[in-house]
Amino acid sequence: MELLHNSGEIIAERYRILDTLGQGGVGITYRAEDLKTGQQVALKALSLRRIADWKTLELFEREAQILSQLHHPAIPRYLDYFQTDTSRERGFYIAQQLEEGKSLAALVENGWRPDEREVRHIATQILDILIYLHSLTPPVIHRDIKPQNLIRSSDGRVFLVDFGSVTGTYHNTLTGGSTVVGTYGYMAPEQFRGQAVLSTDLYGLGATLLFLLTGKSPADLPQRSLKINFRPHVRISKEFASWLEKTLEPVIEDRFPSAEEALAVLRGEKALANYSTQKPRRPKDTAIRLTRTENRLMVEIPPVWFSPNESRRQGIISFLMTLLFSLLLWLVILLMEIQDIMNTSGFLSGFFGVIILILKISIIAGLLDEFITLAVARTQLEIDRYNFRGQVIVLGWRKFKVQFITEDINWVQVGFLFNSVKKKTLNSSRFIFVGLKSNKRYWLWKKSQYFIFGKFMTQRETEWLVGEIGDFLTNRQDAKSAKED
Repeated sequence: MELLHNSGEIIAERYRILDTLGQGGVGITYRAEDLKTGQQVALKALSLRRIADWKTLELFEREAQILSQLHHPAIPRYLDYFQTDTSRERGFYIAQQLEEGKSLAALVENGWRPDEREVRHIATQILDILIYLHSLTPPVIHRDIKPQNLIRSSDGRVFLVDFGSVTGTYHNTLTGGSTVVGTYGYMAPEQFRGQAVLSTDLYGLGATLLFLLTGKSPADLPQRSLKINFRPHVRISKEFASWLEKTLEPVIEDRFPSAEEALAVLRGEKALANYSTQKPRRPKDTAIRLTRTENRLMVEIPPVWFSPNESRRQGIISFLMTLLFSLLLWLVILLMEIQDIMNTSGFLSGFFGVIILILKISIIAGLLDEFITLAVARTQLEIDRYNFRGQVIVLGWRKFKVQFITEDINWVQVGFLFNSVKKKTLNSSRFIFVGLKSNKRYWLWKKSQYFIFGKFMTQRETEWLVGEIGDFLTNRQDAKSAKED
């Protein structure tokens, strides 16, 4: 970016340019002297004539507005915002308190290599700043945490500068914003989609710390499954490496939920293991349709023939075993018919005839039901704040339906119908069990009530659905408790 001012030039009859401090995503920052106070300030300048689009000016003005509301010892104090007009140019300026020191990027380029203790101390200071920013109403997301925007003074204090990429709220970004803001190598994956959440800044923090430890841009380090494979390139404790890995998770849900939580774990106040349980992700090959809003969860499970290969194999094996069992039963029936023919009693002959007829009908109906279930049966679930509804649809006809109160759900888990989870047999199928509260008792014990669905789903599908249903129910309960409080 071409410089706007030369050393010695006076702006607005008040600020004398001394030298250039740096060039950020929006504007150029100069070291300047305030002629009224005699103090040196950081003066960020933007030329209207040289901007590519109005979005740049919008970001600059937003930065000035946000800075005027921030009050934190590690964020240079906002002093002034003004504009100048000449016959050829219009300039916009932000004046801030000048913090003496060098950026982390400049320090590393000059050979500085901090050890783990120093990096931890820097991480603690940055997290303290993020906790402040994210606690504001609305939360302030910096979106450009990187070594160039972190100034370290001679006494080890760290300051966060350049709020040109900041967003004052994260609501619109969650709904699909399109502006990509950040610096490659330090941008969280969601920023490439124009999105930003609180943990977006944590990713930038993790990438910055990685730069301090390796002296390399995170973009230059190898990746594995979208994760930066940094462990072979650093010499730090396993605990700190695991913490750092958590901040660099590519999936938002896998990172620390907040800077406050990340700081608590870094200080040893909370265990990292508390955040290791992750909600299973949607399998890539699943045909299950899941729609979730704040107040409703809907699931549609297609017929087995439209499911992943693993489900189809399970369905075929199950059908063949059912067929084998039916053939064996048919053989027994034939033997019973032969025995009945040899019997001379008319009463017994009539009795066995009825039994044999019922058995034959049951076998044929069972095989037909198994085949139809595999081929065309579709399961639908709907959960809202009041009711849980489940039904099986066969060619537009409702074969089965159940409905109960959502608050009566006691637990949801994966299980096997004919045996335990650890000792399943070939004839056992994986299901999802929804356990219900029950007041019904038989003598001294309480009757258990279950709703079972999801036969032939893969293990990943069942675990994913259990996670989604459990998470939805938990969030609904938390929302209800918060409302009651």
